Amino acid sequence: MTIAATLSQYLNDQSVDYHLIQHPHTRTSRESAHAAHIREDQVAKAILLQDIEGYVMVVISASSSLDMRALHTETGRNSLQMVSETELGAIFPDCELGALPALGQAYGITTLLDNGLGHCKTIYFEAGNHEELVEMNGPQFTKLFAGSRHCDLSRDWP
Repeated sequence: MTIAATLSQYLNDQSVDYHLIQHPHTRTSRESAHAAHIREDQVAKAILLQDIEGYVMVVISASSSLDMRALHTETGRNSLQMVSETELGAIFPDCELGALPALGQAYGITTLLDNGLGHCKTIYFEAGNHEELVEMNGPQFTKLFAGSRHCDLSRDWP
């Protein structure tokens, strides 16, 4: 499989330079970082949640975990729950299950960016499959989130 069509179109529409990095098949963003010999804190992972108001994507570093308390405080939405993999297939039909690109805005989903990713010179994220990462300049990645909320939503793995 190659980069998700929706993601590719969005990046081209935004005139963003990017490269695809091949790696052995993985199941998680952390595994992708290791397989591609990239630091986990440079890999942006996407977490999709929902409540009665709809979907929210949170983008944090693969080296971190989501701080649900901070998310509730930031959004005022106390009923957000992770979306099941079954539902992900309908929301991201051009992606392999579990390989969510970290650009929810490409799919019309409200997306929040964790401040922890703002320091990276280079960012990597899932291309919509389990064997490629998108590589791009950190400032360009951050620019893609100009209309999104930037906040502290992560904590280090215990």
